[in-house]
Amino acid sequence: MNRDIRIEEAYKAWIWAFIFAFIYVYAIPWTELWGKEFEDTANYLFRIKYLQEGGTEAHYTGLKWILDEPLWRYIILALGFSFDDYRLSIYLISFLALLFSGSFFFRRVEFYVVMLLLLNPMSVNLYIEQVRIALAFSLVLFAYDLSSKAWASFFLLLAFLIHASMPIFLGLYYILHYFNKNVEARKYYLIAIFTALGMALFMKFGANAILSAAGDRHAGYGDVAGSSSLAYSMAWFIIAIILSVFADFRTDKERILIAYAIVFMSFFFFSSILGIYAQRYVAVIMPIIIIAIGHLPRHIKQATYLFMFAYNLFMFKYWLQLSVL
Repeated sequence: MNRDIRIEEAYKAWIWAFIFAFIYVYAIPWTELWGKEFEDTANYLFRIKYLQEGGTEAHYTGLKWILDEPLWRYIILALGFSFDDYRLSIYLISFLALLFSGSFFFRRVEFYVVMLLLLNPMSVNLYIEQVRIALAFSLVLFAYDLSSKAWASFFLLLAFLIHASMPIFLGLYYILHYFNKNVEARKYYLIAIFTALGMALFMKFGANAILSAAGDRHAGYGDVAGSSSLAYSMAWFIIAIILSVFADFRTDKERILIAYAIVFMSFFFFSSILGIYAQRYVAVIMPIIIIAIGHLPRHIKQATYLFMFAYNLFMFKYWLQLSVL
């Protein structure tokens, strides 16, 4: 592609991302629609206030310092110093997460498809409530499009220091990158599904032991949070199967992203069977899922988008507790 065209497309993507992020965060009263405070938002607000009033937290060294996500602590401190209204500071993180994610998203899909991201309860919970992992993964997406390996590595490091789960997302990408060179298309997607099963089994029986040995505070989180219902996760597994059978690609990068979406949607389904909380992983990579669907044949793509749209509206019936739907 001509360099000038790439620059123009990137410029347009950033403009659309800015508009979308502003509307999503500042124009839609999500808390009022939800009817109560988001739990993680309340925790962030409390932590900012606590640190600003002289509160102290444990300090670690070595591996525990890295796993304690130190950059996020410094961000929390900076937000407290910079804003009188701490809620606005959390909104700024939501805005930045959507801006960076949008710069990736809008280069690859038509604007109307953005409604799938907007009208999605999981996306709302991610970008409005679970802002730490949203910001971290948005930096991963931003790094993906950088041509400089040095700058890409820098932003990946920032993402890891904000949220310790980022090596999972990065490691999976490089595993799929390896298999991409050695496996033909349909077997490749089958490997993606079995990789998801292996991940779910590891999260169920192995991850807690490793995290506990490392002294990580996330040990046992998947069991404490509780899993999603099979009916909820089944819809995403169906989309994963559709992608496995019908998705087409023109480049290796597209093939890997399709497999990436398949893995996490399948992982959500298998985790539900095993009683593990994994809904958040699907929420995090939602832009990639929507982009992957765009690689389906036209009529199947439109039907799948319509299915997602209807399914999201159905979920909002319960998320917003509205009877009008």
